[in-house]
Amino acid sequence: MKSIIIDVGGCDRPDRLIDGVVQAAKKHGDYAFVFVGDKAIVEPHIPSGLNNVSVEHAPTVITNDDSPTHALRQKSDSSLVTAFNILNGSEDAIGLFSGGSTGAVLTGATLLVGRIKGVHRPVLASLMPTSIPGKVVCIADSGANVDSKPEFMAQFALMASEYIKAGFGIEKPVVGLLSVGTEDKKGDERTKAAHALIKELPLEFAGNMEARDALTGVYDVIVCDGFSGNVLVKSTEGTAKMVMGKVKEALTSSLKAKLGALMMKKALKSLKASMDYHSYGGAPFLGVKKIVVKGHGSTNEVSAAASVDMIISLHENRVLETIEKSISGAAEPKADVVQ
Repeated sequence: MKSIIIDVGGCDRPDRLIDGVVQAAKKHGDYAFVFVGDKAIVEPHIPSGLNNVSVEHAPTVITNDDSPTHALRQKSDSSLVTAFNILNGSEDAIGLFSGGSTGAVLTGATLLVGRIKGVHRPVLASLMPTSIPGKVVCIADSGANVDSKPEFMAQFALMASEYIKAGFGIEKPVVGLLSVGTEDKKGDERTKAAHALIKELPLEFAGNMEARDALTGVYDVIVCDGFSGNVLVKSTEGTAKMVMGKVKEALTSSLKAKLGALMMKKALKSLKASMDYHSYGGAPFLGVKKIVVKGHGSTNEVSAAASVDMIISLHENRVLETIEKSISGAAEPKADVVQ
């Protein structure tokens, strides 16, 4: 039976993460789920008779205050390192999900799992909703590589495109390069060099795009360095939260507004669900040899269950294999840019 490893340590609400994975385990009875963390925290949330769930006791936690590389070495008994060891030690272990320290998860995936041959840097690929119902856009990179070279960004485009193709059935994902204008020559030297490289790849490249168009649904993949991508994702999440707060404030401001809100209850519920980033699960770390999905520190039941679904989808659609083929089949990109 194929298994999925769940790192419980390090997230804000481990109880909610556990409950979400338990819901997923009930749905996916043909997969095994291994929780790694403090048994005293995990076991009370596992219902009796759920035979595809087990617990590996590892109470030590790597926190956001720890230096990732140092912590991976010094806290070898931590839940995260133990989870990676289980992932690496079994052919049946297909993926790992963690809501812990982003730096530690990404460092562990790179150093302990290892990169796919030919991959310069793995990429964190976050999903965000768009104005087209049911359509998402992938941000690559959303925070793994804050200092990216043009060569890295070209590979981000390849890997994210294969992810969207296999995971969402989009035959020719439209790729945009985040910049300060749509003209080819806009942007800093790194962006201009990345543009030239991506243009030569066998992709549906639409050229430069501006951040205000990120959620229009025009693009399936947005390529950027990890610094810009992280700012884009978090500012968008913050804006969505602010807008929903203002809508709620307006709809409760008077009796007439409350009556109107009551009539619009179903539509408002649907709007809230579409703007909730938790419903899209975590972000896969593309370019390493096994599936690693990083969840928000605030992972709840919805995002935990969605992250499990993501791991299973990535596995069943053989995304790692398609990424490996795309990297090996692409010409080695080069850019004469000083970083």
